[in-house]
Amino acid sequence: MSEMKKILVFGNPYLKEDNLAVKISKKLDVPGFEVKHCTNPDDLLNHDLNNSIILDVAKGIEKVDVFNDIDSLEFSVIFSLHDFDLSYFLKILKETGKVKDINIIGVPQGYDEEKAVGEVKELVKGFI
Repeated sequence: MSEMKKILVFGNPYLKEDNLAVKISKKLDVPGFEVKHCTNPDDLLNHDLNNSIILDVAKGIEKVDVFNDIDSLEFSVIFSLHDFDLSYFLKILKETGKVKDINIIGVPQGYDEEKAVGEVKELVKGFI
């Protein structure tokens, strides 16, 4: 039996501008995927990032989208309140060879929750 892929969710459930990914994750039920909540970038060390998807809120985007270029993260899209830490940490992991590629699903801040759930589910299914 193959290992379940993980959806690593970032966000602060207590901050309105940073809790949408957490809310969405509670409604995600995609066969073959397990949802794990991360409280800081160090949590990434506990997971096989080549077999995971990161879910986070993003500023400056219009729709739910997938980002996979670690080198351009801090320049193109700023992810929630821990963005610099998360993008910086991902760059370090890439430089040290711990991760080659990563898929990040970004959800626009203030996006409609139900619409986001449907769009995120469709994107996740594309990784099966």
